[in-house]
Amino acid sequence: MATMERNTPLDPLAKKVKADSSDDSAIHSPSIEVTRRHDKSLMMTIVHKIMKPFGGMLIKPPKDWPPGSQQLTPSGGAKKRANITERRVQDVYIYDMISKNASRTTAEGKGGSGRRRMYYLCGGGWRMPPSGNHWRFVVELAKRLPDTTISMISYPLAPKSPAPESFPLLLSLLKNLLQASRDQNEHVILGGDSSGGNLALALPLAALHEDGDVALLPHAIFVMSPSTDLRRGNPDIQSTQPLDPLLRIPFIKMTAFDWCGDWPPEDFRMSPLLAEDKLFQQLIARGVQIHGLTGSWDILAPDAVLFRNRISELGVKGQWLDWDKQMHVFPLAFGYRLRESREGMDWVTKVLAAS
Repeated sequence: MATMERNTPLDPLAKKVKADSSDDSAIHSPSIEVTRRHDKSLMMTIVHKIMKPFGGMLIKPPKDWPPGSQQLTPSGGAKKRANITERRVQDVYIYDMISKNASRTTAEGKGGSGRRRMYYLCGGGWRMPPSGNHWRFVVELAKRLPDTTISMISYPLAPKSPAPESFPLLLSLLKNLLQASRDQNEHVILGGDSSGGNLALALPLAALHEDGDVALLPHAIFVMSPSTDLRRGNPDIQSTQPLDPLLRIPFIKMTAFDWCGDWPPEDFRMSPLLAEDKLFQQLIARGVQIHGLTGSWDILAPDAVLFRNRISELGVKGQWLDWDKQMHVFPLAFGYRLRESREGMDWVTKVLAAS
């Protein structure tokens, strides 16, 4: 990666953050409520040991996808468990999911009060479309939250559609979707995992930077194992790599480089950790909470914890689950009956239901 260089000057919006990712003691009056778990089942321990030698192969992108949003094919299991509708907005494919078990009254919104909607951005290093595990996850959310439409956004993928091309499109798309949801009196949550979590954080901050007090915002943001600093310079990443059964440093550096394109990683649109305080303060003023989840055996966790600590110091409210010795986005494995993944899924559902 040392051969990768950018000739563009640093974005003037970039800001340096100095903090200790492993220490919460610097938080004097935390506004984020953190649930901490330290238990680990024998089965999860075995799964980690099996995955460790093959982690690099499990996450390797199979190919470079064409430019633009990809048309997806929902899995057979997903179609059996949810009513899935495909639509295109600004040339981006969106997949709306409602549980087949949802009653008509629930699906339409009780008493004319409006329905809930979650726009979801799946991870994959900005390079891969949603996996089978992602489809199972979002359909499970639709089943457990029958008053909520889960709308999965198929965003353009790197390296053919890097951030300088895709991010402005996604920002415009988000504004369009939020306006439509406001018109329909929908309560909106914006969510994502890993690279999708990066977008779920960066897009509302960019909207605030661009539109200020009149920016359209979701009611809440939810992220799992988010990528928050694309500089990849945190020394705790290096010390965490021997523990991580899935991710590798060359992979997270390569995917960050491909997504950034000509934009520097110091740009807050690439690294939400580096956004200006005033943007988070505007979120606070608008009552937007940020919920999240991390596992400590994840090389992206050190920066995600830095992000969590920072927003808590600033006064952003939210619920976070911090589970020791768990891998990257571990709730996605709930379908394999792993206890931690199932209980992580339970926690996610509880937080979203209350958001």
